[in-house]
Amino acid sequence: MSQPTWTPAPKPGLIPLRPLGFGTILGKSFSALRHNPRVLFGFAVVVQLVVMIVVLAVVGAVAFATLSRLRTVQTGSEEWTTLYLGSMAFIAGAGLLMGLFSVAFTAIVQGIVAADVRAAVLRESSTLGALWARVRPAAWRLIGYTLLYGVAAALAVLLILGVPLLAIGLPTGFDGAGIAFTVIAVVLGILGLVVLAIWIGTKLMLVPSLLVLEGAGVREAIVRSWRLTRGRFWFAFGIVFLIGLIMYVGTQSVSMIGSLITSLFGPVFSPTGMTEGSLAVGMIVGLVITEILVVILQSISSVVQSTAGALVYIDCRMRYEGLDQDLLATTERRAAGLDDGSDPFRIDPARAVRAGFRPPRAVPYPLPPGPVPGYPVPAGYAPQGYAPQGYALQGYTAPQGYTAPQGYTAPAHAAPPAAAVPGSVPAPPPAPAAPIPPAQQSPWARPSQDEGWAAPGSDRR
Repeated sequence: MSQPTWTPAPKPGLIPLRPLGFGTILGKSFSALRHNPRVLFGFAVVVQLVVMIVVLAVVGAVAFATLSRLRTVQTGSEEWTTLYLGSMAFIAGAGLLMGLFSVAFTAIVQGIVAADVRAAVLRESSTLGALWARVRPAAWRLIGYTLLYGVAAALAVLLILGVPLLAIGLPTGFDGAGIAFTVIAVVLGILGLVVLAIWIGTKLMLVPSLLVLEGAGVREAIVRSWRLTRGRFWFAFGIVFLIGLIMYVGTQSVSMIGSLITSLFGPVFSPTGMTEGSLAVGMIVGLVITEILVVILQSISSVVQSTAGALVYIDCRMRYEGLDQDLLATTERRAAGLDDGSDPFRIDPARAVRAGFRPPRAVPYPLPPGPVPGYPVPAGYAPQGYAPQGYALQGYTAPQGYTAPQGYTAPAHAAPPAAAVPGSVPAPPPAPAAPIPPAQQSPWARPSQDEGWAAPGSDRR
């Protein structure tokens, strides 16, 4: 059996293996794109482009097929009205199905990002095939959860818009007062819905990471995300809000620049004069370029937001379940060639957050029991414990009945002895130190026998 040899410390991965701060998560959410741009950025952009093309093609084909039928019917007739309503229903249905299609692919992107963050933390292979192998078992759960979340949001919007119309608008006949009260109720409902969506969205932002990294079910992931974000709500919301604000400003800036570029394409295609055809071609080309840039920024935003959610998940587990210790142990075993194949992200039932969990409150770090050498003692600071007789600190009184060791003398920089505690027995004075016999004294400390000798030419006589 070979003896264990020295191995270097494992190199850090994407993040330091300790609880993360606000700036660390914010910075690493963007730097993850540099860590694996071919998979993250390329995959997200391709998915967004494919989804956009498919949605536009399907909805456009349905709209063209249904609305073209209206040309064969006289405008304003009963048949025209029936065909028009049916066309709108078909177009709305196609848009809803394509919206669900888009949501499903967005869920897959979130799962790929969560798997890539895990690989980056543990310095594992992060090819698209390896990431998909980890996401594939949870793919349908990811899609199902995302669809469930979208359906719940749609029902909430219909409820907010429908209840005021049915409860206020119809009974009042949509007169002036009825319309005013309906609008007020709708506005207040939308504001309340926005607040509710922010709260629920932040509490459930860890669900994709839980589904992929822990293999949890949808219900279990929702419950665990709700518990893990206790005490970290404003922290997580601040990160998501700041990232969203940055990407929103970037998207709006690109849209404005794209609008300016679009206005310049007309003279390019028709330098001798503007015509309807050249104007249309210039607008189409400018819009296509603008939409491509917007899709790229939306892809970046999707990856960054998903990375932030995965990092918040890791941070919460480090703080509440000791995940950092498991990650350190795993990286050290792998660096030493002793990998046992265990998954550090598995749940330890003894440390997992439970119902009624409350995060521990932060307490100030306790002061040391004595003064730190080289630092002055703060005014009014009384260290716990005691000091020897004759060595008094500011604000310190010697304990009752304490006597200093025999032969001890206080340092030169010590303060005078503190006053005795009332009712205490005074300590006897320390005994003087015994003189050191000449035989035990250092020869360098003895007087030289040649003190009368002087070098030739010196002033001594």
